Amino acid sequence: MAAVVVLADDRDPLRDDLDKCVPGGWWHTTDQLRTTEGQDQTHTLLQTFQAPDETCVIVDKTTIDDADKDGEIARETALGRLLTEVHQATHGLHPKVNLAVIEERRENSKNNRDRRVRSTLVQQGTIGSSFQLASVSPGSEHLLWLPDLVCSAYRQKMLFHRTGYFSEIEDLTRVLELQ
Repeated sequence: MAAVVVLADDRDPLRDDLDKCVPGGWWHTTDQLRTTEGQDQTHTLLQTFQAPDETCVIVDKTTIDDADKDGEIARETALGRLLTEVHQATHGLHPKVNLAVIEERRENSKNNRDRRVRSTLVQQGTIGSSFQLASVSPGSEHLLWLPDLVCSAYRQKMLFHRTGYFSEIEDLTRVLELQ
């Protein structure tokens, strides 16, 4: 799971850059990596990241408990860690974040689980009550392409030892490993 922190003043210009790189208005990195043109576009999109305006945070969880049949417990753990990290900004790579926009899931029950993660973190005092969580479609919010790019670049490095994509953003990235 990944987040890309984008400073408020940079959101609109970054959206414009993304839309220029992907004139059709639709992007899914896994699909794009299947073609040479898509691979080239992936590199181009990764080059839109600018230090220090965008910061990438990746939560890496390598094991899923056998009892977690659908992976939702692992997702909740990773999402909680990611929301905590971007809100608290403990590593000083970006300012504190008070709004997270995540990809809307197909089932309302799963969207509700994501909202409960936020509520639990607020109740625990891990994040402030001013922290907002919005679920939207990547079709309407193209900035959601960025975490997809980051996850794919990281996955290419970790699983296939293809470092070319991740090297584009490695200096902007903080990897958090869950225990």
